[in-house]
Amino acid sequence: MDKKAFPYAFWTKILGALVVVAGVISFFLQYQRKGIFDFNELAIGFSWGLLFIFFSKERTEDEMMQVLKFRSLARAIVISFFATHLYNYLFLNWRLQRPDGIILSISAYQFLAITLIIATGTFYFLKYRAIAEEDQ
Repeated sequence: MDKKAFPYAFWTKILGALVVVAGVISFFLQYQRKGIFDFNELAIGFSWGLLFIFFSKERTEDEMMQVLKFRSLARAIVISFFATHLYNYLFLNWRLQRPDGIILSISAYQFLAITLIIATGTFYFLKYRAIAEEDQ
């Protein structure tokens, strides 16, 4: 049985980047049509795109890359959960003045997008640092 930690091939990183770009374009087109910033729509594009980018294989797929990805994901979940909880607590529990109809809660897509942004950024930082240490 073949044990693959990451199910997507390397080329799906390109697909993920295209999905992120399409999400950003859709976000701005929605603003032009309706005059509103739909951050949930933006988060959907980021979530799907970064899902493909983060969970695809690297060119050199070894144990070190798998450990770095899992370490990045573990850190990102803790950081984004804390930030989301703090944000929701501050803006939903305190009696702040805000216009009617505005929901300040962070959606599941926004939480996933924040988590994947942090995880992807952390992974590439740790990968860069590990490669720099090997070259010395």
